[in-house]
Amino acid sequence: MAEYLSHTPEMIAYMEEYLDRFHRMKDIFLEVRVSKRTRAKVDKQWKQLRHKQAQSNMRVAPSKLHRHLEDHRDEETDLHIHMIHGESHFNFVKMQLLSHFSDHIRQFGNIPKYSTKF
Repeated sequence: MAEYLSHTPEMIAYMEEYLDRFHRMKDIFLEVRVSKRTRAKVDKQWKQLRHKQAQSNMRVAPSKLHRHLEDHRDEETDLHIHMIHGESHFNFVKMQLLSHFSDHIRQFGNIPKYSTKF
């Protein structure tokens, strides 16, 4: 939309709303943006947690083991989410540039053939 030859105030408002909506929902994409380094850290943390859990499982009565294993799954999920969200982010130049498009269009008109490839 930024490359359209002309813009109405409604179109600019759509662009701003789309960007706001993306920022509200972008956490869904964090999992696929995980770097190899972060994935290795998460795997290492999981191995340590599973070792600790295995040791604690030996001390649990068989009647309470099912609930104990559910607690372990919750703990693993919390660790996973915490690590992924702590290490992954959308803090890079291309994302930051999008926030300036609407102001640029208001001041100078359309944004012809702008590229962030360089």
